[in-house]
Amino acid sequence: MPFIHILKHKAVLWPLALINLGGTLYGYYWYQPQLAQSKWYYYPFIPDSPTASLFFTIIVFLWIFNRRSRLFEALAFVTLIKYGVWAVVMNALMLQELGTDDSFLTAMALMLMVSHGAMAFQALLYAPVMTFRIKELVLVSIWVIHNDVVDYVLGQWPRYPALAEHIQWIGYGSFWLTGLCLLMGYWFVARDSIDNKFA
Repeated sequence: MPFIHILKHKAVLWPLALINLGGTLYGYYWYQPQLAQSKWYYYPFIPDSPTASLFFTIIVFLWIFNRRSRLFEALAFVTLIKYGVWAVVMNALMLQELGTDDSFLTAMALMLMVSHGAMAFQALLYAPVMTFRIKELVLVSIWVIHNDVVDYVLGQWPRYPALAEHIQWIGYGSFWLTGLCLLMGYWFVARDSIDNKFA
């Protein structure tokens, strides 16, 4: 059986959907303290990683029921890589800043690095299954760039107190990461779409 058919098999998709759903729910729970201190109109843009995994959960459930959404596929691909890589780097920097003497903090950071690394890996693994085009990628670029503005211009970035003094460089790197993820979306998926055009 070709590998792509294994990825699309319901025996694989069902556990994948449920695991991502569980991670999504935990992620929103993890953001509760920050959400409680934020204005309601920032809510859609604060929990970056769980929203990315929510997009992926949605498309996996759609695939299970033989449906698809190119827009949600594009959202999932770009945001899984962006926030997956972002969280791995942030937690690595936090451990470098604070050290590893606190075993609980170290274990939590490593768990977040592994789980968020898996998010980015999922996007690349399932890229051959996705069919989004440039016009979906353009819409996604508006979402993620706006999210960067909310995070780093309006100050709603996910809280890492140990790294707060470096927030300008973190924001700068995040904007470049956005560009890289959009380019990857084009390279891995959109350029090979049959009707890859705006019309």
